[in-house]
Amino acid sequence: MVSESISERRARLAKLAGNAARKIARNKRDKGVIIAGTDQDPRRDPTKVAKYNSRQLDAYERQLRQFNSRTTQFEAGVRGAPLPRAKWLDYKKSEQAVRNKFEADMAPHANTKLPLGKDDKGRLVLSDETIKNRQDKMRTKHPTALNMAYVPPERKPFNVKDLDSLTKLTKANKKRMTARWSQQEHKRAQKELQQMVAVFEDEELSNMVKGMTKGQFNVLWNFTRFADNMSITYHHYQKKYTPKQKMPQELIDNELNQAKTLIEWVKKMKL
Repeated sequence: MVSESISERRARLAKLAGNAARKIARNKRDKGVIIAGTDQDPRRDPTKVAKYNSRQLDAYERQLRQFNSRTTQFEAGVRGAPLPRAKWLDYKKSEQAVRNKFEADMAPHANTKLPLGKDDKGRLVLSDETIKNRQDKMRTKHPTALNMAYVPPERKPFNVKDLDSLTKLTKANKKRMTARWSQQEHKRAQKELQQMVAVFEDEELSNMVKGMTKGQFNVLWNFTRFADNMSITYHHYQKKYTPKQKMPQELIDNELNQAKTLIEWVKKMKL
């Protein structure tokens, strides 16, 4: 068998590079994906290829063949940034996994009615709004609200800046699926609550937040307005509002009373 000469091999690589150039042009024309000149562009300077040894030529050929393969496809990110489809599908899988986890966490409490307040005898009065009703409403009005259990938005490729951003988003979603992350978030939220309660100097509230189970705290913090009640009151006491933003004391007292009602309500749940 006659062995292939270096010159013949370089000619074959030039043909593969030409195929890659045509694929790059098709992606730009048909899908708006800008691959040329990015890290996803496998082509190399012909003057450098001319100096490659056999091992370097092997590596270059593998890259070109992989790029030219039908399995290598792209989605257009922001300004046409090339997002490998395999990476994009991995992200979407992680996005759905976090969404499924949220739904599974909420499911046992979905039909639980939230408290409306108290009657004139101090008894809790339940509203017609369930935890699921509130979550659905809030997701529609405030999809990126901070004081809610996290659910990733349904991103499209054009929402993602570049491959580095996509990689970070996927990593963050996968991290959220771990038991360690859940434990850290629980501790972080509890610490945040304790810091806010300390500022209020409200002995009744301080006593009320004690003795909650982990399950009760998670429902209170993630599926009710409690975190908002506390945050608004905290910012008021910390004087972080401008004079125009500042709320009347009556409304602040109402926020704090709502928070206490929610604590009383959640402590009745067997979690």
